[in-house]
Amino acid sequence: MRCPRLRAADPSIPSRGDPARSTGCDTHVAVLGRLDVIEETVEKTVEHLEAEVKGLLSQLEGLAWNLPPGPFSPTPDLLGDDH
Repeated sequence: MRCPRLRAADPSIPSRGDPARSTGCDTHVAVLGRLDVIEETVEKTVEHLEAEVKGLLSQLEGLAWNLPPGPFSPTPDLLGDDH
């Protein structure tokens, strides 16, 4: 089903003036408009989440520098013994 409102992009489509076709077209255009809004919302959400993840990773990197040595790292020889 082609919409008369979309005929501007394709002027070769004739208009039939069918009210049922017009209602279907209106629904189609409304759905496309809603999909555009949803797409924009998803893109903004993804951008926001990317910024949050980058911030969290930056904080984790900062914390990693302050962590004590792990269980498998060499322990310092505080007494100077080589036991």
